[in-house]
Amino acid sequence: MQSEPETVCNVAISFDRCKITSVTCSCGNKDIFYCAHVVALSLYRIRKPDQVKLHLPISETLFQMNRDQLQKFVQYLITVHHTEVLPTAQKLADEILSQNSEINQVHGAPDPTAGASIDDENCWHLDEEQVQEQVKLFLSQGGYHGSGKQLNLLFAKVREMLKMRDSNGARMLTLITEQFMADPRLSLWRQQGTTMTDKYRQLWDELGALWMCIVLNPHCKLEQKSSWLKQLKKWNSVDVCPWEDGNHGNELPNLTNALPQGANANQ
Repeated sequence: MQSEPETVCNVAISFDRCKITSVTCSCGNKDIFYCAHVVALSLYRIRKPDQVKLHLPISETLFQMNRDQLQKFVQYLITVHHTEVLPTAQKLADEILSQNSEINQVHGAPDPTAGASIDDENCWHLDEEQVQEQVKLFLSQGGYHGSGKQLNLLFAKVREMLKMRDSNGARMLTLITEQFMADPRLSLWRQQGTTMTDKYRQLWDELGALWMCIVLNPHCKLEQKSSWLKQLKKWNSVDVCPWEDGNHGNELPNLTNALPQGANANQ
């Protein structure tokens, strides 16, 4: 904006097999979606790939250095970031000089710049903590200030992910559901014997509809369905988990007696 002073942001984006796996930006903006600076850097990398310098994994670079170069590299690194890395550097130095330390029992050393194995699972970056904070904030507003609209936008994002077969869809819905289950109003309504509000009921209905889309997805693996079933049973066993009519099951008919009984019953 012309009225705002120009600021410079430091952005870092990590990739794994064409997927963004983590992002950081010095702007400090917290949101479920990427900030404008991360988007700008991504577009720059897409449009001008030749202008972004590629580096070998750091382990390969270190392998090419002699002893003096390695010592200079480590000392300069500690000098530039001494307040952040000095305690860790000293701790690692002590462990390396100790013959019986755990670090000396392992061959080689980790390299975060080398990427994952081809067999490892990979998925897009999702700031789970931020998703939880946003949903918790919207629920605490009780449907006011457009919070219901914001929650519906999150549900729409989950639908979009499912449409694109993005595995983050189920992860994101799990995070949203956990916050719904932790809503203190559920226990309050249960204690008072009152039903939830219509707006809140609609949000729970949408939550259930999305879970139906996930568990009936023909493209998901059997182990995924098994883990979701386990999670859904866990939520269902919680006392405050609302029933389909919103009354915590107080006025539901006894469905057990309505089922076929005896040896010929199909379980």
